[in-house]
Amino acid sequence: MNSIHGYSDRGFVLITVLVVMGGALLLATSLLFMAQAEIAGSAGTADAAQSRALAWSGVQAVVSRLNEQRSVILDGRMPRLDERYVIYEAGSRLGVVWLLPLGPDGGRLVPEAGKLDLNHVDAQMLTATGRIEEPLARTVIEYRDEPLGRPYQSVGELLRVPGLSPETLYGPIEELTVMDDATLGDHGVTERLSAGIVGNGPRGLGDVVTVYGFEPAIQQDTTRRINLNVQWSQELARRIEARFDREASEVLQRMLEGGTTFDTEAKLFQVLRFFDVPPEDWPQIIDAFTAEAGEFHFGRLDVNTAPYEALVALPGLEPEQAARIVELRDDLPAQQRATIAWLAIQVIVQPEAYDELAGRITTRSWTYRVRLAAGEVGADSPDDPPAGAVIYEAVIDLSAPRPRVAFLRDITLLQTTAVLAVNASLDHVESSRRFAATDNEPSDYDAVATAGAGADSGPFEDDVTVTPTSSAKPGRRRIGRWIGGG
Repeated sequence: MNSIHGYSDRGFVLITVLVVMGGALLLATSLLFMAQAEIAGSAGTADAAQSRALAWSGVQAVVSRLNEQRSVILDGRMPRLDERYVIYEAGSRLGVVWLLPLGPDGGRLVPEAGKLDLNHVDAQMLTATGRIEEPLARTVIEYRDEPLGRPYQSVGELLRVPGLSPETLYGPIEELTVMDDATLGDHGVTERLSAGIVGNGPRGLGDVVTVYGFEPAIQQDTTRRINLNVQWSQELARRIEARFDREASEVLQRMLEGGTTFDTEAKLFQVLRFFDVPPEDWPQIIDAFTAEAGEFHFGRLDVNTAPYEALVALPGLEPEQAARIVELRDDLPAQQRATIAWLAIQVIVQPEAYDELAGRITTRSWTYRVRLAAGEVGADSPDDPPAGAVIYEAVIDLSAPRPRVAFLRDITLLQTTAVLAVNASLDHVESSRRFAATDNEPSDYDAVATAGAGADSGPFEDDVTVTPTSSAKPGRRRIGRWIGGG
């Protein structure tokens, strides 16, 4: 009996040991899996952080490249960017940033001044774009003035306007779903984006309006324009004489002291016509003078880059004239591209048309929108972004001596959001607002950033202290919060 009990005790102990060892093994296995999951999660987080840092470096590279081309902008030409930038090399791996198609024509750099300033248009101009009906256009303007009672801070704010849908603003949402893997299979990111945006002109109202329609009030030599909407002073005489000669200064003195006022930009052109100055002799004069106070001009459309749909909305410009501008502008002589006088020099419009066009047009864009993808690839395959690339959209503002990023958002999941929006069949504005946002500010398509970078570039001459002859409105601030430098 004792031996039987002994065998039973030893068996129980053995079973207990096996159970304990099995539990310990199970616990160790669980801990191992948890550790592996944490390692994988940490690696994924590190990869995402690295991709975002790479994307930000790409934004900085674009800012620097654009900042180097200020003279190109002053000449009325488009700056150029490479299709991709290699940010770093790590053995056989490259950290690359690619510029993606963004404009309706597949362009990778979109000048914001080539769009109508949403805060300076009226309902008639919006309707003339052909992208919105007149009743809704009136609602857009009424909403800007009341209840907002302030300028639109982003194009995305239009989604708050009663009756304005994402389709009206961005075009058919379904087109964004062509980026879906099931639709295009192994096609690269660039091909997918091109397939979704390249078509016949602007897709929606968002392609022809902006809130970044401002430019520095500078001459082609980068000194400040001379404001004639002031009382005559010795300082004003000094600036005019330095720019032209004593005779020009004396002529303007007689005019201002004789009661002539330059209270609008159009008045300058009226004076030129009064003295029978031919359009060929306008460029230096209209480059030097202005009737607007302040550091910046607002609401001017770049006739060198604007699409037909934006040009035709300008008061005093007929459809055939807008089409003619698009036809001729790429082949203009270099000296004409830099001046708004080229519309009259080329006899597209008569000199009298500047009574309405003055103060509404420019030949320069100082703000540019880009869309870029960032990721790490092998040194033998840098041509297209990898499937998991981070995608940023940014607006670069060069209108001050120190460049800045006026707007930045992560749109990596934009296509997924579009698919969800299509499947949900959005029926009201609140859902539309959720569609428009892909990052941290759900009510704002153009989520504005809070810090920036860049280097000084100039010189930009300081404004001269003069006494206005009329009660000018306070100077407007540029939209966007990322201020560059220290």
